[in-house]
Amino acid sequence: MKKLIIVLLCIAVVPLASAEALKIYHIDVEQADATLIISPNGNTLLIDSGKNGHGSRIKAVMQQAGVSKIDHFVCTNYHEDHYGGIDDLANDSEITIGKAYDRGDKPFIDKDTLESDTYKDYHNLVGKDAETLRRGYTIPFDDKIAVTCFAHGGVVLSEQDPVETGKDENDMSIALLIQYGKFRYFIGGDIEDKTEEKIAERDLVKDVDVYQADHHASDTSSADELLQDLKPSVIIISNGNHGGHQHPRQTILDRYDSLDPKPVVFQTNKYLKGGKGGNVADEFIADLEADDEDGTILVSVNKTAGNYTISYRDLSRTYYIKDRGDQPSAVVIESLLPNPVGSDRINEEVTIRNDSESTASMEGWTLEDKSGRIWALVGLGDIDSAQSATIIRNGMAMSLNNSGDEIALFNADHELIDQYSYAGSQSGVRIQTGH
Repeated sequence: MKKLIIVLLCIAVVPLASAEALKIYHIDVEQADATLIISPNGNTLLIDSGKNGHGSRIKAVMQQAGVSKIDHFVCTNYHEDHYGGIDDLANDSEITIGKAYDRGDKPFIDKDTLESDTYKDYHNLVGKDAETLRRGYTIPFDDKIAVTCFAHGGVVLSEQDPVETGKDENDMSIALLIQYGKFRYFIGGDIEDKTEEKIAERDLVKDVDVYQADHHASDTSSADELLQDLKPSVIIISNGNHGGHQHPRQTILDRYDSLDPKPVVFQTNKYLKGGKGGNVADEFIADLEADDEDGTILVSVNKTAGNYTISYRDLSRTYYIKDRGDQPSAVVIESLLPNPVGSDRINEEVTIRNDSESTASMEGWTLEDKSGRIWALVGLGDIDSAQSATIIRNGMAMSLNNSGDEIALFNADHELIDQYSYAGSQSGVRIQTGH
């Protein structure tokens, strides 16, 4: 037994890049958001960076995890509690930051924000070079992990153009679905019920394992329609002991509690200032005093074992990844129409054929082009054996390049099912793939 303990301790100090798990750190940044995601290959994605001065907290977690780079940074919205700490990291000689993303739409930012020193720091160090992350775009984070944008600027994937963009800064947040094998994780920044309900109406994100509560579990978010689609096994709330915001709201905790099946809910910090705020039981709260930095909650996903572990303080709890059944593999891209009569953005078509012996559900399936933009196969529903179904682009991000492209078909677990390349197209002529 002593030898076994020594071996385990040696494994624990191996750098993260050699570990087998996907790591998701919900960093204790009080009433703010900062989520650090590290792939088994050591690639890093930081979603939001807490308030001004919180960079040191993020750096401490990075050091604990054995990483010194941020390959991708996403600012989900232009409130200071989501971008305030990035200047500390950008100015730190021991940390490098690669590609940055935000939701664009900068003419909508209010004057007070634009003139604040914190926003100017964000803009000058990161924001001016940030790529606009739009619905239907993917972040090239890791070959084994899909990071897909489902909402930005109040507009959701598959919503047809033209659409009215949002006007509320929270509701215009970027929302992402992260998939690692069968594991699914949804994080929506501060999106509120208007955008959440549009995601639910189209059944864009269903049956996740972990949901980072939108808008810190505010009573303007976590719409029942979205929760009924997500059916999360675990909910993690990034919150602080803030008497003004009073997060999490007790009404939302009650809503979580009413779900069937009932999720397990965790908080980074205990809320102690009364009013409309509430708390889960102490055993599910990382920082019970809510006045220091020890409220970080780590999710470690072991795809091989089919489980994930929630760790905080000296506690850990393990849960199984949901069993969604086997995905059909005998589904193919039958034909493409890259150069239709009329608008390419609206009228491009792809036809999918089910060559399996059973009905194939297209829920959660996507098409992806070489640039990392996608079509969601929403609306196709089930395709019977030996039958075909056609989806029209209708403004979705992925395009069929008239001069040639490579199109890939992924199932709901983001496993590659079929792929087709073509060298060119003619107006109104459908390309038969021969698959």
